[in-house]
Amino acid sequence: MTSRFFGWILNSLTKIYLILAIVLVGCTSQDTEVSRVRPTLYLSKTENAATSAIKSTTINPGQSSKSDLPPTLAVVQMDRDPTNTPTTVIKAVTNVPTRTANATLTSTFTHTVTHSVVPITATPTSTMVPTQWPTPDALVDDRVARVPILMYHYIEPLPNDADNIRVGLTVQPGVFRQQLAYLHAQGYSSISLYDLTYYLTQGVPLPDKPIIFCFDDGYRGLYQHALPHMQAFGYTGTVFVLTQLMDEYHSSYLTWEMARKMYEFGWKIEPHSKTHVQLSHRPFELVQYQILGSMQTVQAHIGRQPRYFSYPSGSYDQQVIEYLKELGFWGAVTTEYGLEHDFPGAFTWKRIRVSGQATIDVLAKYLDE
Repeated sequence: MTSRFFGWILNSLTKIYLILAIVLVGCTSQDTEVSRVRPTLYLSKTENAATSAIKSTTINPGQSSKSDLPPTLAVVQMDRDPTNTPTTVIKAVTNVPTRTANATLTSTFTHTVTHSVVPITATPTSTMVPTQWPTPDALVDDRVARVPILMYHYIEPLPNDADNIRVGLTVQPGVFRQQLAYLHAQGYSSISLYDLTYYLTQGVPLPDKPIIFCFDDGYRGLYQHALPHMQAFGYTGTVFVLTQLMDEYHSSYLTWEMARKMYEFGWKIEPHSKTHVQLSHRPFELVQYQILGSMQTVQAHIGRQPRYFSYPSGSYDQQVIEYLKELGFWGAVTTEYGLEHDFPGAFTWKRIRVSGQATIDVLAKYLDE
């Protein structure tokens, strides 16, 4: 009886031992599997494997705690059984070292978790100086201004290999200074196209003998020769620039640093298109590219919205005029000869071309006509 009792107890203990051993082995196996799960970026919540979406998490090192620790980055663990619907376990992991500034991480989850970094690109902006639109008064249609608008191109020594076109477009520095001396002796005072607009729209007074100096294309000789000679007589001018050639650092043209310096000296920097393409009877897309592109480039580099445009080769049509008005331009200048200007004709203002062969007598004749 006693031996049978002890046998029963031994048999029961053996079964209990086996059961405990099985339980312990199972727990150890589960812990091992869970430890194999790889952390990934933050998941929104428990969803179907094919439609789960991972929320964007912004890492901003600038927002540190008192201990200067990096911000919290959320991670997710997934169920180890791929046949089951994935579940998410959100854990907060702190002290994640990073040097990425203000980067936004986004992820998309299907059967496997992937992530991509969306770069943040800084768009340079300029501090804009608004130019107040002169509201026309009741006399705007009656005013006519007799103001010579001189048109120059190159102000620099004539190269040895210059052809007839280059000769005609080039006024050499010594000749240019003689012209300035003559104009100064005759009592001419330089004004800008802005001054002309304010007079025509609101009657803001002009000097007794106003004159406007325009320089088309934006050649580098303007900074090297025209600027110092103009300063000597207290004159300023307007440069109509070809923005793409300046962007490409073409050696014949002003740099943007030079243009900004001239602007600081009181000159005006306005667009002449990007690449000097004739604009009349052209597709709108080309007109838009040349005008809007050059306008935005001048605006970005100079910090002021340009208001005047010089038609490349004097070529324009009604489409070009209407688009300039749409963009907020106040006027435009042509290559046609003329001395008198009014506000209704602000987009066809005429000028006096000063060629390389123009003598003082020829210039005087132009001004007196």
